[in-house]
Amino acid sequence: MAKRYDEDVVVERDAGMPAVFFWRGRRYEVRDVIGRWRIEGRWWEDGRDREYWRVEARGGVVIDLYEDRRGGRWHLERLWD
Repeated sequence: MAKRYDEDVVVERDAGMPAVFFWRGRRYEVRDVIGRWRIEGRWWEDGRDREYWRVEARGGVVIDLYEDRRGGRWHLERLWD
């Protein structure tokens, strides 16, 4: 089961992959990248271009992050339990 948030986060990368992110005043270290995918919308629709990362942070929490590639901002979309 997952809970959706879609909140802004700050992400630091290492070798192009998320290594650390900051959410709600806390620092989370990425332990593993579980998956990666990209969603591109059609220009006549919303034109979204997002790169998603499913990561496991220290402590075992699994989170879906995405980078809005048009705006360069990162978001925490979903937290899995």
